[in-house]
Amino acid sequence: MTDRLRLLELETFPILLSSAPIALIGWHQVDNLMAVTIADVAKKAGVGIGTVSRVVNGGVHVREDTRTRVMQAMSDLGYHPNAHAQNLKRATATAIGFLFMSDQRQMSDPFFSTLMAGMADAAGELNHDLHVVSCRQPSKELVTLERLIHSNRVSGLILTDTRLDDMRVDVLLKAQFPFVAFGRTQMQSKYTAAPYVDVDGRMGMRQTMAHLIGMGHRRIGFITLPAHLMCAQDRLNGYHDGLDVAGIAINPAYTVAGGLSEADGQRAATELLLLSEPPTALVCCSDVMAFGAARAIVKRGLRVGYDMALVGFDDIPLAAHASPPLTTVHQPIYDIGCEVVQILVQHIQGQATQSRLIEPRLIIRESTSGAVPKHEKEVRIAH
Repeated sequence: MTDRLRLLELETFPILLSSAPIALIGWHQVDNLMAVTIADVAKKAGVGIGTVSRVVNGGVHVREDTRTRVMQAMSDLGYHPNAHAQNLKRATATAIGFLFMSDQRQMSDPFFSTLMAGMADAAGELNHDLHVVSCRQPSKELVTLERLIHSNRVSGLILTDTRLDDMRVDVLLKAQFPFVAFGRTQMQSKYTAAPYVDVDGRMGMRQTMAHLIGMGHRRIGFITLPAHLMCAQDRLNGYHDGLDVAGIAINPAYTVAGGLSEADGQRAATELLLLSEPPTALVCCSDVMAFGAARAIVKRGLRVGYDMALVGFDDIPLAAHASPPLTTVHQPIYDIGCEVVQILVQHIQGQATQSRLIEPRLIIRESTSGAVPKHEKEVRIAH
């Protein structure tokens, strides 16, 4: 990961770290003794502080009627931007922000670190800094986002872990602030102005189910991501699609809520293995959870890839080196990190951008290659 990345735990106000000098736009009024802040101009124009700043700096992501209203408010109040502060701001390195909830993902998460490496490398290539902003408390996320938008420290934002109904997208669109999401939302038709990069998780799970069912598995357990995430719903739909195509009834007992950690995978797999008729194969919505599931399988005295088939999702670097190597749905995590930054910079510069839905592919390894259900083994011996 390059030195373009800066991290600050953010709880109250986004004071972002950078190697370059940072200054807010200053305002003064010649004929008044009392200086009035940029907030006064924003209030009179009925817009946010960030919008006023973008008008002052000639930003392209402002509607013409909004720009006119802001300029009129400045004229009415008799204010002019502080030239020194503007010049200082223009001298700073261009920065983009990445806001994430650190209560859900940690820097040590292999998926997360690979994604950030792609972001940081692409930002460096494009002469931008990447500011990683961490928020620990979900209740403060939207407040943090608002303050980050109006701080003038970043010119655009990257979102990940998109939700079914993502209020962050609403806030960013309302503020007319440039952003790109890794992932879609359930209301994507409503958010046509929001560019995204995503992997077709539903297709990935269809591929997984076709592989397992083709090997003879009928009792297939499914360990989910947190239910509020859009990708969790996509992958669950793909699991159901696979069962439907094969004419296998959906058994709710075989779907267990997981999470984002190894511990979540181990807990959920243990629950499935304790059923009176346990699954013969387990599908996990992340490789990290699959590692935890493997631990649960071994603790039950079973062998991964022989007694029990196991599939993950992501194809993080560790997946190929697990014992046995993990069958998983590949998504190009590093490349996605690069691409969201490239699209965001294009967006900031006023260029046309296009969302992209990436087709995944199933990587078949030893964790499923020998795990054939007993009834299928008996049929094969009989033949």
